[in-house]
Amino acid sequence: MRSSAVTKLLKIISIILFSVSIISCSSIETKSIKNWLEEGTKENRETVKKNNKTGRTHLKDYLQKNGCVNGSSAKKVESEDKEILLFEVTCVKKSKKFLLVCSDTECSQY
Repeated sequence: MRSSAVTKLLKIISIILFSVSIISCSSIETKSIKNWLEEGTKENRETVKKNNKTGRTHLKDYLQKNGCVNGSSAKKVESEDKEILLFEVTCVKKSKKFLLVCSDTECSQY
């Protein structure tokens, strides 16, 4: 009788541990998986293309306003947020390097 009680206790503990492991796996945040799945879609590619075009236009305007046009360079830097563009700018006229953050509406120095 004692061995059957121990067996039942082990079964209950096993079921609890199994349930906890299932629950913890299902609670993993799915946002990263969703973002990964969206990256390959046509809509996402078009959005990124539009954002890049808009960001580069704002970048040009910002550089013109600040006198960093001729001989200046801007290199795109990868960022986690796909809604903004991050550029490393080298302004030849002012001999200065800085980061620019460009969104849908404007660019600002970081």
